Amino acid sequence: MLALLLLSTGAVASVPSLNQCPDMVFTDSMEVDSIPSNGNGGGFPGNFTRTITVGNDDHTFYYYIPSSYQPAEPMPMMVLWSGAVNAGGGPAAAQDMIDYWQPTAETHDFIIVSQAIIGSQNCDPCGWVPASDLNILDFILSDMDSRYNLENTRKYVWGFSAGGFVQHENALSHADYYAAYAISGAHLGYANSVGTFPSSASRKLPVYLSVGQHDGHHAAALSDVSTFTADGWRLNHNIWFDNFVGGHQLPNDVPGKAWEKICISTNLE
Repeated sequence: MLALLLLSTGAVASVPSLNQCPDMVFTDSMEVDSIPSNGNGGGFPGNFTRTITVGNDDHTFYYYIPSSYQPAEPMPMMVLWSGAVNAGGGPAAAQDMIDYWQPTAETHDFIIVSQAIIGSQNCDPCGWVPASDLNILDFILSDMDSRYNLENTRKYVWGFSAGGFVQHENALSHADYYAAYAISGAHLGYANSVGTFPSSASRKLPVYLSVGQHDGHHAAALSDVSTFTADGWRLNHNIWFDNFVGGHQLPNDVPGKAWEKICISTNLE
C-alpha cells in the first residue's frame, strides 16, 4: 500500500506518470514502483493502424500516441472495445472509439488502443467472440509492449455495450493485470453467466460505470453497484456510477469523467 505524501510537499509519484492525473492528491512513497515495458521502435505521435498475425489470420487494430509521449518515460494505456456492429463494420467502429477518446488521451497523456470486432461467421449484427477476441487482445498487448514504453502498472480497459459486457469479465478475471476499468451501457450479465463475479476478483480494482437512465440496461447496471458494494467496493471510492440523462448512447463527457476517477489507480494497490 502506498504511503501518504501530499503534492504540496514537492513529492513525486513512485509511478511517475501518475503526476499527470487530473486533480491529483494521492498516496505514495519515495521508492520507484514504475514497471516499464521498455518497448521501442513504434512511431509517435499520432494515429496509427497496425496489423498483426494471430495463428493463420491477420488482425488490424488502431491506436493513438499522444504528443507528450517520450520513449524514455513509460506511459499508461487504455484498451477500447466498441459495441456490436453491422457486418463489416468493425474497423469503422474501432476508429470511432479512437476518435471518441482521443481528446481525453491527448489532454491527460495516455495511449489508447482500439480492437475491431470480427464477429462469428455470417454474423449481422456482429458482436464480440470472447474466446478468440480476448486471445487477439493478448497479442495486441504484447505487440504494444514491445514497440512502446508502457507503464505496466497502469493498463486500463473500457467497453461500450457488447464490448462492455465482455470487458466486465476480462477485467475482473485479470484484476492483477489491469489497474482499473470503465464500462458504458452494459452490466455484469455476461460475466456472471461464465462464472465471473466481483467477489471472485483477486483485488478490488476500481471501476467506473456509466449508463443512461433510459437505457434498457440501466436497472441491471444499477443493481451491479449493489453487487460491488456488497462485495467490499466503496461507492465514490473505488466504484463510481454515472447515471446520465439519456438512452443507450455515449455522451461526449464520459471519457473525461471516467479518466478523472480511475487515473490514479495502479495494479499495485
